[in-house]
Amino acid sequence: MRELYREFVKFFVSLQLTVALLALSALLVFLATIDQVHLGIWAVQEKWFKSFIVLQDIKGFPFPIFPGGYFIGGLLLINLVAAHAKRFVFSWKKAGIQLVHFGLILLLLGELFTGLFQEEYQMRLDEGQTRNYSESWRYNELAVVDTTAPDKDVMTVIPEKRLARLGAEITTPALPFRVIPRAYYPNAAISMKEQAPPMLKAAENTANRGLGPRFSIAPLAMTYKQDQRNLPAALVEIVSPEGSLGVFLVSTMLVEPERFSYAGREWAISLRFERAYKPYALTLLDFTHDRYAGTDIPKNFSSRVRLATPDGVNDREVLIFMNNPLRHDGMTFYQAGFDNNDRTTVLQVVRNPSWVIPYISCLLMAVGLFWQFGWHLLLFTARRGSERGQPLAAAPGAVLAVGLVLALRLMAGLVGLWVTASTDGTPAAIGLAVLLAEFALCGALLVGLASRRAWTRRLLAFYAWISLALLGGVIAYGFLGGDIYDAILRWVVIGLHALTAAALLALARAFARPDVAAWFPGRATAAQTSQASA
Repeated sequence: MRELYREFVKFFVSLQLTVALLALSALLVFLATIDQVHLGIWAVQEKWFKSFIVLQDIKGFPFPIFPGGYFIGGLLLINLVAAHAKRFVFSWKKAGIQLVHFGLILLLLGELFTGLFQEEYQMRLDEGQTRNYSESWRYNELAVVDTTAPDKDVMTVIPEKRLARLGAEITTPALPFRVIPRAYYPNAAISMKEQAPPMLKAAENTANRGLGPRFSIAPLAMTYKQDQRNLPAALVEIVSPEGSLGVFLVSTMLVEPERFSYAGREWAISLRFERAYKPYALTLLDFTHDRYAGTDIPKNFSSRVRLATPDGVNDREVLIFMNNPLRHDGMTFYQAGFDNNDRTTVLQVVRNPSWVIPYISCLLMAVGLFWQFGWHLLLFTARRGSERGQPLAAAPGAVLAVGLVLALRLMAGLVGLWVTASTDGTPAAIGLAVLLAEFALCGALLVGLASRRAWTRRLLAFYAWISLALLGGVIAYGFLGGDIYDAILRWVVIGLHALTAAALLALARAFARPDVAAWFPGRATAAQTSQASA
């Protein structure tokens, strides 16, 4: 049993497994890129990356052809974590490599969380129109609405995938009748029978209520192009305890819902794009579309919207344009397009709680590489100094730690600048000025460490107190600067500033120790002179 356990551990911590998984990852990206020509980006993501096994339909049979992204990424994540737990021991010399590995682990986790929790919708607004919901581009739903009350609608939604189960009864306590799918077409063209294109083969239309019998249904092949959407249609039968109320034709191409009466109440049924309702509403005040002179090429397009909540707490105007989204309540509203002769704006609405993780992981890997190569540069400079007659002392941990802390410090400044740059005016300008000053201070400190100058300790103490003042400003802006900070990002920035400020203070005190002072020739010589005099 113990031997089996050892072999099991040996397999998961092996470097050969890491190399094989990285090679499979590269091959996975290559094959998915080729398949994207046929399926489009969304279908490729579902087939190749958001799956454990890639299945290819061969003569109607799903045949496994390659490990999926979840399988490769999950196994690589286990391999990295197991290798760190089994093999790696923390040391300042290897801190950069370990930070790179931690960034890679965080990147894998970020992709997993994005695949599980990301939501993506669109919001179309005409000038002057107000909406409190966004619509999905790829998913649909059957909505059954009780419209009896004049001041409110009671809505029941049924996922589109349940319509594909033909003949299966759909029941819910909210409805006094049953909904039975009789036919379902993932993509279909709906037209009046007398206007139906002769080249399209029409399917049997069994609708007997509402406007459905007047239409022709022509099933179409599903499209996977990014700029095209499938328009499904279905025939659904409403069955009450007293009997059938009729078969209705529903389609996303039909603007108006089908209506009927039952049990003294008025009902409406429709197949529509899946909606995500919000506890606030957006009103399009003005849409601006500028073009380059003499052409139809878009130069700039932006939407001025009003964000309002029913309780009146939020009521403000926001300008949304390219690379300047609106962030509110965990959602991000991007300017995606326009329509209707520049009278309609199209906003991309994205909810991704882990959106900041890839940026942080890349910055961590950059910091790790900077630290690892910087440490070797420090040792190389020290050896050069020893060749010129200066004594070569082993770099103490406090000296080595300064480089890593400074790299993290610059990372915090870059993240903070990236956040403030999405606002207009002063905050971004102040953030850039502070970051440039910190770059200069960090550069001076690294030069002092590399050349082993005695003034490095005084400059480090000065920078430590400056970092405490900046921490106060970051906290104040994080909580008083509006909703520009997401909750997660706010604590990431504040946490990095607090961590690096505390580390700089601790290092400033550590530089007064004799073993650290010995690293700087000027101070070491003074100490040796005083001992000789004694």
